[in-house]
Amino acid sequence: MGDAIQKAAHLIAKKQKVELMPFHLGISIIFTYMEGGHMLNDFWLILFMGIIGAVIGSITNAVAIRMLFKPHEARYIGKWRIPFTPGLIPKRRAELAKQVGKIVDEQLLTPETIEQKLNEPEFRSEMELFLQAEVKKWIQSNMTVTEFFEKVHIPEVGLKVEAKINEWIGQKYNSIKDFYSDQIVKESLPVEWLDKIENKIPEVSSYILQKGIEYFSGEAGRYRVKRMTNNFLAERGKFGGMIQKVLGNTSIEDKIRPEMIKFLTSPGTKDLLNVILKDEWNKIIEWKWAGVIGKFSDEQVINQAKTFIDGQLDIQMIFNKPVSVYALPFEKKITDVLIPGIMDKGIMKIIVCIPEFMKKLKIADIVRQQIETFSIARLEMIVLNITHRELKMITLLGALLGGLIGVVQALIVTAFPT
Repeated sequence: MGDAIQKAAHLIAKKQKVELMPFHLGISIIFTYMEGGHMLNDFWLILFMGIIGAVIGSITNAVAIRMLFKPHEARYIGKWRIPFTPGLIPKRRAELAKQVGKIVDEQLLTPETIEQKLNEPEFRSEMELFLQAEVKKWIQSNMTVTEFFEKVHIPEVGLKVEAKINEWIGQKYNSIKDFYSDQIVKESLPVEWLDKIENKIPEVSSYILQKGIEYFSGEAGRYRVKRMTNNFLAERGKFGGMIQKVLGNTSIEDKIRPEMIKFLTSPGTKDLLNVILKDEWNKIIEWKWAGVIGKFSDEQVINQAKTFIDGQLDIQMIFNKPVSVYALPFEKKITDVLIPGIMDKGIMKIIVCIPEFMKKLKIADIVRQQIETFSIARLEMIVLNITHRELKMITLLGALLGGLIGVVQALIVTAFPT
């Protein structure tokens, strides 16, 4: 019986070669027991060979997993490179990076997958709710318009808008001047405007006369008449003195002012002024615009226009008010109508541009470059963190298979002794 077991053990060692070298240890132990006269029974033989097989299987898989990454660099004995160095992944990192980039570009992150994601109702709903929440924060905040633009890196927006408006006024004035210079006023203005201005002439006459009456009825008018009469009499010499003696104690301005006021309140004066203004207006509308514009300096006109528009708009006041002042009345329309509409149009535009955008983006090159920049230690850590449980299960599976193989071999040895 002992000779048969010894022959079987030699036969098993020959078949397993290097992979089952630990069996030699087990067989040696068996022989020692046999030589000592202690015969192992079949149960202990099967158990022992199963344990040895499990150890071999687990160690083999653990070493194989370790050889994926280790060593990180090639090892040499003199000029001779040790086989299997560096590890598989360090050795094939460039090819791995290229293949991963290709897979991501062609299979994972494709225009079709992105379009599918953008068209998902859940995604659209989440994006709409997100945008509505963010916009409501801006609408209801006390942040001024100036502060809002500063947040988006546009400082001093009020001054910039004023500068743009002033620049536009200057450009517009020059273009209008160049366009209308050779045109006649009457031919370039709408008929309605001409009629309206002509109909305003009586009102202008009444306004001028009323202001004249108010002026000469007051102290300022009295002082002006007195100075004018004194200058008149002084220029006439003795004749002026004679007039003053004739009037006696009565001042000449007291005689003139009532007559002036009477003249201004006379209906005939108003008719005369209407005729004068109408005649002047008829002359003006026959002018060319070059003659009208020539009455004023360009700088003066532009500055007057800038002052008027700036005063009407008050840009600084507009931009120093909170955003909520302008946006709050339109909150519901913005959140319920404007945002969904903009989002739908934006998504459609993005979908159209995705293929060309991704083509220019070159996803495969980005992934490849990123993987190639990873250190082997970092790449190893990433893979192990992701596959830690699976690699552990592979090691245990090696132990299980090795144990089963050992048990089967032991059963064959005990069942067919030679």
